[in-house]
Amino acid sequence: MTVIGHNRIRRVDSFEGYEVLAHPLANREDRVFHRGEGGASQVGVTYGSHDIQIARPTGPGNKGLLAILMHHGGGRHILEFYESALPITATLLGLPERAQYALAYSLFKQADECAIAARVDEAGRWAEAFVDGRIRKRRRAGKRYVHIETPAEKERRCA
Repeated sequence: MTVIGHNRIRRVDSFEGYEVLAHPLANREDRVFHRGEGGASQVGVTYGSHDIQIARPTGPGNKGLLAILMHHGGGRHILEFYESALPITATLLGLPERAQYALAYSLFKQADECAIAARVDEAGRWAEAFVDGRIRKRRRAGKRYVHIETPAEKERRCA
């Protein structure tokens, strides 16, 4: 991952252990966005069910992490990511409240879509390896290990 890489999105029971830095659009009615100006048709886009908070984990070993906490109909989810060269926290917190909300929502959704795509790609990789007979199982020190051989490793094994 480059400058900002997401660590993981995970489902949690509560948001304990996080210091909330911002809670943009805490009022549900404020989370309705309109496109169009003046005489143009107004199209309402609502994210009313998505309560977002920008936070920092408080536990040890969390230095440099920023989190987006999202609570919606699907439960409570946390996206944590590392900051490095970009001053994302200062930039995000310096935005107007609606822009904070929109950017945090966009970051969360993009990370979620990337994670879904990665899981689909990984499932395809394992399915292809199964069909090709390249899944190897090993035991070492009482533990089981499973990995996918490269085609070259399979060729050497079968030679």
